[in-house]
Amino acid sequence: MDRIPRPEYPRPQLVRPRWRCLNGPWQLAFDASDRGLRDGWECGRPFEQRIQVPYPVGAPLSGVSAPEPPARVWYRRELDVRADELGPRTRLHVGACDFETHVFVNGRDVGRHRGGYTPVVCEAGHALHAGSNEIVLRVEDRDTWTQPRGKQAAGAFRTPVDYDPVVGVWQSVWLEPLPEVSIDEVWTRWSAASGELAVHVAFSEPWSGEVEVALFDGESELARERGAGLGRPEARVPLRLSGPRLWSPSDPHLHALEVTLLADGREADRVTSPCGVREVGCDGGRVLLNGAPLYLRGVLDQGYFPGGWYAAASDGDLRRDVELVRSLGFNCARKHQKLEDPRWLHWADRLGLLVWSEMPSGRDFTTALVSDLAREWTEAVRRDRAHACIVAWVPFNESWGAWNQAGRPEERAFVEGVAGLTRALDPTRLVVANDGWEYAAGDLWTLHLYEGESEGVRERLAALLADPHAAVLPQGHLLGERVAALPGADVSGLPVLLTECGGIGFASVDTPAPGEPAFAYGALPKTEAELEVRIRAAAEIVTSCQELAGFVWTQLSDVQQEINGLVSFERRPKLPVERLAAIFRRIGASG
Repeated sequence: MDRIPRPEYPRPQLVRPRWRCLNGPWQLAFDASDRGLRDGWECGRPFEQRIQVPYPVGAPLSGVSAPEPPARVWYRRELDVRADELGPRTRLHVGACDFETHVFVNGRDVGRHRGGYTPVVCEAGHALHAGSNEIVLRVEDRDTWTQPRGKQAAGAFRTPVDYDPVVGVWQSVWLEPLPEVSIDEVWTRWSAASGELAVHVAFSEPWSGEVEVALFDGESELARERGAGLGRPEARVPLRLSGPRLWSPSDPHLHALEVTLLADGREADRVTSPCGVREVGCDGGRVLLNGAPLYLRGVLDQGYFPGGWYAAASDGDLRRDVELVRSLGFNCARKHQKLEDPRWLHWADRLGLLVWSEMPSGRDFTTALVSDLAREWTEAVRRDRAHACIVAWVPFNESWGAWNQAGRPEERAFVEGVAGLTRALDPTRLVVANDGWEYAAGDLWTLHLYEGESEGVRERLAALLADPHAAVLPQGHLLGERVAALPGADVSGLPVLLTECGGIGFASVDTPAPGEPAFAYGALPKTEAELEVRIRAAAEIVTSCQELAGFVWTQLSDVQQEINGLVSFERRPKLPVERLAAIFRRIGASG
């Protein structure tokens, strides 16, 4: 029997024992002329190609070559289902599928989803039956910048920092039998001042029974309380804790939450969820974790993986990436222009890596972008707000998709509105409304400064601190002149972070023959010795900027033509790991 790719449980923050992985070989068809719906491809039509799910179309591990990414693809799988695999309700999950997904079970339309990064969840029980079944997905992914697509190139236009696009399924597909009413979300909020861990529970539909919550530390039960559903779609159950072991990068301790729905005293549903008890804030120009100042030593991580592009070949590869970041001397990863697989976040929780979660951008301000981004960002925050590792939400990067905030009030309202929406969904974390420049709202003032763009990062930072409304980018820059803070925006007292810096390129032995010119910031070092000198010099500049509360180094790995990684795309370090770690751990060591 062939090995099933990515067989691990795909949703680590909400675990039930009964589920079935549907990864592996599926049938595939391209639909260039958009005839599939007209010709009834959703029912009983075999497709000739084969693809390995969950690797996206065109990635080597998928087994499907696609030099020109198709706009529409269809997936099909026949499935034998046992009666004991069905519940009163049965959900079909697709962890992520780029971009618009239409799901059919036995020819019946069971759901649609727009967005390439958040789960496709369909109530499929009414269409499934014991015995032979057919599941069909129709996926459409157009070359347009009006949809959130992050670093994926669109059409003929490709910037030096865009990569090959991702089409179709790129996270696990699975079935889950459920009771009539189920637990859909569990997330927590810890307050050291009150000694209360508020446990929030969302239901599949309004619940009138009881909700029981228990917190364990290993085998020891720390607290247990019951609350009432009150016919509402979610409930809050407070737990009183005395001196709990707090989660941090130096001690990534996870408790276990057990949440049970009770109807007339009988169990209706139960889930378990790992829980990191910790508190994030900022004060006095510093980021705080559990009330103590924390200097963020971050690295930019694009989330592209050998063989699978957006999808890592294995769960072990996700873990190794988290371990790699920590071994290089960083305590934080800024996952850039990608909402990552929850399994990666799971390993960041377990291994103690802080995370900035960033929404993939569109680049054309349109009604479609406003609608799609706000909806998918809401889904992303709801999916991931239970992860202890995430300390900051970043809905926008460098004004992408809202290029004209300074002159168009509607674009500035878009950015500020999404920042407000983020706070409403999750008041427990920091919000960086627009990372890099043109600050309008948020808890941190973040700047992107590279030595290669103009001289003197230290001098430019000093000038911006003296005048926050001065230009970060000079006139004539590819992205246009950009100010550090927009008119009327007040950055006084905010922590200041240099959230892109470094960017020093180097062509290692793993660097493939370029399909297009290599990209990095500044001239390329010619030897490893010169590379180390350049990295040390740039790191020393960051170290000397005492005003900073942290930095993010560009970047973790090479990706295609962008060769400014500390490691190659195959994850081989360009300099000895211990030397790189010594350089980066020194930055902010006294802060």
